[in-house]
Amino acid sequence: MTTLVELVSEYSVWLIGACVLGVLFYIGRAIAAHREKSRAIFTLEKEAAASIRLRSIGMAFVLSILAVAFYFTDTYLEPTLVLETENETTPTVPLVLEPTPTPTLGPPTLTPTRRPTRTPRPTPTPEATLTPTPQPVVLPDCPNPQARLTYPTVNAVLKGAVQIKGSASIENFDYYKFELRPAGATEWSTLQIFRQPVTDGSLGVWDTSPLPAGAYIFRLVVVDITGNYPLPCEVPVTIEH
Repeated sequence: MTTLVELVSEYSVWLIGACVLGVLFYIGRAIAAHREKSRAIFTLEKEAAASIRLRSIGMAFVLSILAVAFYFTDTYLEPTLVLETENETTPTVPLVLEPTPTPTLGPPTLTPTRRPTRTPRPTPTPEATLTPTPQPVVLPDCPNPQARLTYPTVNAVLKGAVQIKGSASIENFDYYKFELRPAGATEWSTLQIFRQPVTDGSLGVWDTSPLPAGAYIFRLVVVDITGNYPLPCEVPVTIEH
């Protein structure tokens, strides 16, 4: 169901355009049939023209309904499904700990002990503490400020659900998506698709738990309404569990 909705949403502009052209075609055909009926002399010709007009009106109505359905899927249904997918969480089973019985001890036997003589302890010499130098944060080298990532950073170590941050708001924006490939591979896999532009904010949540630990290349692809996109913003990351 989700795959069908994403497919309809991706090609919604073309589907709605085709429906509009079909509606215009059948409306024109219905008008032509109405004129032909008005000019017809014989009853048989009038009935044929009326039948064509009725079928044309019916087809125009069906195509109008389809256009509305495609628009509703792209505008409301697809973003709702994406949001529900992001908000899904795995239930946590509570861990029940059974108490460990404590053994009953008998009365202790008192043993006399000698009191030791206190020996003065030398005063310890303070040692210098080395403060670790923090590693610099390196942002991905993305030339387009409207299609860039601010997190994850270069060689970031990711675990579990990760908040992806950056910007995806190019001119004539249509959608943006997350893609991933293992380091050394050439084929990209699409992780998620989003329909709302974002400027310097949260682009989405990516759950790394199903993936094997290792080195990957993560990228952001921002697509315009013509299907073109600027140079994707790529960043190497490491997934751990």
